[in-house]
Amino acid sequence: MQVLARKFSGPRHATAAEGAGLLRMLNRIFATGAPSGMEREYPHLYGDMTANLEWTHVITCRGTIVSHVGIYPLEFVSGASRLRVGGIGAVATLPGFRGQGLMSVLLNHCTSWMRSHGMPASILWGDHTRYARFGWTGAGARLRLRLNRRSASALARWTLPVQAIRTPEPLAEELHALHRTLPARVERSAAVFPLILRKVDRQVLVARSGRRVAAYALVRRWAGRRHASYSVEEIAGRREGVLSLFRWLATRPGVDQVETEAPVAWQPHLAELLNGADGWSTSIIGLGQIKVVDPDGVAAAYGRPGLAKELRRRSIPASDQPRLLFGPLPAAAQFAGPAAGHARLGDLPLPFYLCPSDHV
Repeated sequence: MQVLARKFSGPRHATAAEGAGLLRMLNRIFATGAPSGMEREYPHLYGDMTANLEWTHVITCRGTIVSHVGIYPLEFVSGASRLRVGGIGAVATLPGFRGQGLMSVLLNHCTSWMRSHGMPASILWGDHTRYARFGWTGAGARLRLRLNRRSASALARWTLPVQAIRTPEPLAEELHALHRTLPARVERSAAVFPLILRKVDRQVLVARSGRRVAAYALVRRWAGRRHASYSVEEIAGRREGVLSLFRWLATRPGVDQVETEAPVAWQPHLAELLNGADGWSTSIIGLGQIKVVDPDGVAAAYGRPGLAKELRRRSIPASDQPRLLFGPLPAAAQFAGPAAGHARLGDLPLPFYLCPSDHV
């Protein structure tokens, strides 16, 4: 791909020798969002900058990296379906080189790279107006719940003992097994799972039933002047353990509320959580900004080979495909009139979810 001026070269992957400098650049640009450093906020991505250089895509100017986009492979699991997704993160250009089209070149390059490397969809988070012109559209759905001390009375009977774990590594295998029971998740390797538990300013809690861990949660505590709140970034395990963890969090001294997210789908503990969350504290929000890189690849991953053909038959524009395929609205609600023939599209939206701790 031709870069805009001869002084630039790339896109290409960073080299091992450039890893430390690239991390310094990213830490400088993302100092507000990751004040402790990208390597502590995302240890599974930036803890070792030489481990996965194929994730980096850079443009240089006279030998110095001036622009970067990361593509981090995410395997979305929904029942028997597995969809390989390119998670886009660390989109950055040094201030003195902005406005010269480098980001446009990189994002177009990354789309082609994902298509050729078997990633039929992509997800990112950021300014929608910035990324919409490159094909990323707000789509998907997640259920957001807020509990407080009074509403947690609906959970009063769930009283398994809860413990904060300072060093979760010895329990990593057991907790990883619980994570793999989630019907909708991003799959993690045995090496990546404990790294996510090490994220800065997070706490690992476990609910025990006898000697066994019944459930675990990865939480973040936010302290205000008068009150504190918890954000549950992921939680997995048996129903009694999950509900005991939520009850324990909501009844901590000085805690004003507990916030969590979940797939918009049935889960064994969801009824009690909804009973504990007042109507004004529940909402459905988008999952992220999604791009369909290869409709045929998405259809194949979900065992729906005719789906991509139907999209082409209807001439569904690329900008509408993410919301049609992944929600939040069902397909029937996105076509007007009784003769729309939405039934041919089958059961849409497709299941698609990741925990906040899987953001890149």
